[in-house]
Amino acid sequence: MQEKYSIGEVAAMLEVSTRTLRFYDEKGLVKPAYTEENGYRFYEKEQIRQIELILFLKDLGFSLKQIKTLIQDERGSKSLELLLKQQYQENKQKINELTAKQKQIEHLQKIGVLSAALTNFSDITSIMRKEKNLTALRSRLLVWGGLLTLFEIAGIGTALYLYQMKMTTILVIEVVALIAIVFATAWGLSRYYYEQVEYVCPNCGDVFIPSFLTFNLSPHTPKFRKLTCPKCGKKSYCLEI
Repeated sequence: MQEKYSIGEVAAMLEVSTRTLRFYDEKGLVKPAYTEENGYRFYEKEQIRQIELILFLKDLGFSLKQIKTLIQDERGSKSLELLLKQQYQENKQKINELTAKQKQIEHLQKIGVLSAALTNFSDITSIMRKEKNLTALRSRLLVWGGLLTLFEIAGIGTALYLYQMKMTTILVIEVVALIAIVFATAWGLSRYYYEQVEYVCPNCGDVFIPSFLTFNLSPHTPKFRKLTCPKCGKKSYCLEI
């Protein structure tokens, strides 16, 4: 005779509520091995294994409707394989969405240090909107930077060829032109980026724009630049907005 377990014992064993087990019974997911006349439910090891499977699939993100379909499907493992693939894609999408939200939260946490600059929610919204625009701007500048690098490589290659051919006059003209074009393009890109950004002091919350020279000479990361605040006079890494 198989060992039987009351609904309370099974609930304690699997760390779920008796209400959950009754719900599974009502939905036709797992029926007790038998129910006595007084309404007491009793389970055997087979039903406990089924409940464990349901809880496992539920933890993976499956809905109870999917789990019920799987349990009742005669194809068994094949259906499970298909459902796992589907659930994997859904979970992957959720992870990507959560990752994007996490990045926004992390950014807001950095901004949170600058509480003096955030007088209301519109400030946060404005900064987040600017951040999206800056991200797009940085991407465009990376493309331009890559094209400029390719141009430099092509220019150096041409210069080497002219040097080997002893075409000195043309070589000098080509080198001067290359330097001028690279410098002008780099200056233009830097100036364009400079005109799109402002900086927030982490100490007093003042929003300011440094001089173009200071902007170019200051140490920086992709989102912060070490600047001296014109209001409080403290030098620190200021958030770029």
